[in-house]
Amino acid sequence: MLLVKVLAFGSNWWARFGRDPHDRYRFTRHAAYFNSTGLRCGRKIRRHWIIPGLIRFNGVGDFNPQFPNRHIGMTFECADLKFACGGNRLLFAKRAPQSATADYYLTVLSSERCGNFNFHQPGWKSESIVPIAVSYLRTKQEAMLLMKPCDWVRSSLGIWRLIATANSGSGPWFELLEDLAPGKES
Repeated sequence: MLLVKVLAFGSNWWARFGRDPHDRYRFTRHAAYFNSTGLRCGRKIRRHWIIPGLIRFNGVGDFNPQFPNRHIGMTFECADLKFACGGNRLLFAKRAPQSATADYYLTVLSSERCGNFNFHQPGWKSESIVPIAVSYLRTKQEAMLLMKPCDWVRSSLGIWRLIATANSGSGPWFELLEDLAPGKES
């Protein structure tokens, strides 16, 4: 079991409802809600996975699909990450107590906010980062990662490090360690 603190969700949400049309809990307790990376293509969000994967919340858990952003900053008990059905799967089982210390942080980084990533180059991330899903189309990118404090990722703008300290009142954040943006002098 892992304890995962949610810092962000991916762009792509969908649901699977119970199969029995006569089940009164078909759309609530017997539903499953999924989140992953995705990229806007016209009016739709498409997966365009280069690393396929998703996170799942069951309807019987402590998750309200009507207001997913209310769960940002919360820590959840999760099953171990598995590879099944052609991709990574992480089940968020239930909310952990507020005093629980997270093993990992669920982060989502995009090329819009952090610059472009070279996912095929070794050394684009620190060793302990676990990619759940990565979407890539032309110059658009989105990556859903499990990170530990002080883990880092390298982009075209520089190296981004996750800062998470126990006494930080504002919560975890990303720090740009080395600015590699064009036009910057060394």
